[in-house]
Amino acid sequence: MKNIQVNLIFLARLCVSLQQAEADYINRIKVLHILTTLNMEEKNITRIFFELIQIAIGTKDAVTFTHTLNRDEWQQIYDIANKQTVAGIVYIGINKLPQAKRPHKELYMQWHVLCEFIKNKNRRLNKIAENISRKFEQIGFGNTILKGQGIAQLYPEPLYRTPGDIDIWLKGDKKKIYHYVKSITPECTPFYHHVDFNVSKEVDIEVHFTPSWMFNYFTNAVLQKFFEEEEERQMKHTITTVECNTLHTPDNNFNRVYILVHIYRHLFSEGIGLRQLLDYHMVLSQGFTKEELAQTMDTLKSLRMSKFAAACMYVLQTVFATKDEQLLTVPDAEQGEFLLSEIMIAGNFGHYDTRQNISANEAPIKSFLRKVRNAFRFLKYHPTEVLWSPLFKIWHLAWREIYIKM
Repeated sequence: MKNIQVNLIFLARLCVSLQQAEADYINRIKVLHILTTLNMEEKNITRIFFELIQIAIGTKDAVTFTHTLNRDEWQQIYDIANKQTVAGIVYIGINKLPQAKRPHKELYMQWHVLCEFIKNKNRRLNKIAENISRKFEQIGFGNTILKGQGIAQLYPEPLYRTPGDIDIWLKGDKKKIYHYVKSITPECTPFYHHVDFNVSKEVDIEVHFTPSWMFNYFTNAVLQKFFEEEEERQMKHTITTVECNTLHTPDNNFNRVYILVHIYRHLFSEGIGLRQLLDYHMVLSQGFTKEELAQTMDTLKSLRMSKFAAACMYVLQTVFATKDEQLLTVPDAEQGEFLLSEIMIAGNFGHYDTRQNISANEAPIKSFLRKVRNAFRFLKYHPTEVLWSPLFKIWHLAWREIYIKM
């Protein structure tokens, strides 16, 4: 009898354990289902966000937009658009939708106000860019406006592109340019490729000795030679902005290389956002001949950037539905997925990347270690550029100390 009681107690405990295990298993399945559902929902929102950009830039027809979003979903779209600094572009896409498909009134008005601010700022920056370019030209510095206000003119509606700072590339000796800037703004900070020129309360201005650089000593030498060869031609190229301002800006042949280099460099330092990739889509959408394509790819290969170009082509097709004939090379899905993931996590210039923990008064050594650590995430795909990055940064620190005292 005693053995029977012991066995019954054992069986009862075993049943309880089995029931608990079953309950734990069911709970785990439920949690996994919830997490999977949340991930699917997040992917759907991201996909819808991409669709709205495509509608805005004309690579997708608004009639194909079949989604009906609730308040929370529209808020997510708005937040992603701001994170990637393409709120104005997405707003254009929204305005192409039927009234019933648009966001609720409060959010729509908030979006509208933001876009009016973006448009007004672009108007002011176009004028500032024109004035600063003309003033430098008058004192003997040929120049061209890089990126920003020039690239914006390639957009279907230029005023809706979120502006950044003004980058102006001056022709001439680096020391002469630096001493001139220093005579106007004594507290200016020099970097390898530019010096800060804080003469406007409206916008940060960077005066460039050279458009960009690379960490790898040897590929940087190739890049600087490319810039030297292009300098004269790019300083002469002009465009007319949407408000009839005349700007010196580089041509599309130059930008097919330069904008990609700009994306490449920022990816290793802070991070990059979709606005910069959309800029590149706009450059490529202008078209090119077979000869121009061959020339561009030869330059990118000499810079060891052909694989990165393939990754970017994947992002352009996935996000912006870029046409096959506008791609530089065959897209690389593996690298492209990794790149797109980094872009969506980090946001514009890495400002939303919680992995980096960027502080307002970051110490130089902490900034150095953070940027090197960030670069090493890309070691698998871009080993030489990543491995050269700490060496370049150490050299650059010493170079700046010497240059500041000049």
